[in-house]
Amino acid sequence: MRRLVGMLAVAILALTGCSTGSTDPGLEELRSRADELVPPTSEVVDVTEGACVQVEGNPPCVRIYLTGDQPETARADALERAAREAGWEVVARERVGGGTAFELEREGYRAFAAVWTISCPEGRVDRACADEIQVVEDL
Repeated sequence: MRRLVGMLAVAILALTGCSTGSTDPGLEELRSRADELVPPTSEVVDVTEGACVQVEGNPPCVRIYLTGDQPETARADALERAAREAGWEVVARERVGGGTAFELEREGYRAFAAVWTISCPEGRVDRACADEIQVVEDL
């Protein structure tokens, strides 16, 4: 259990480490893999792409910020459903201090997601309060 919590903490920290400006030709496939994780009940607020400097090897990554009108548990369930329907394996789903953290795998890819306890206030939809999904190539 301690190892799982540690992995999830690293996953959440990894969500903060995507720099922009990558010209990697595999970015289009990463975008496609990231898009399939967005539940139909969510709205994409922003997308960033580039090298994930917090992940060993600095792999290319796509980071999606999204919001939804549902409570955290329903948003987390929707993300898990979208992932499974798209062929992703849910490696870990864990409640952490500020929400629910996920680690997902699919052949050649890993994803980390955070669904926060508190969603964006009505009328304020931006990255600062949005849930997050980060997809990287599995090195």
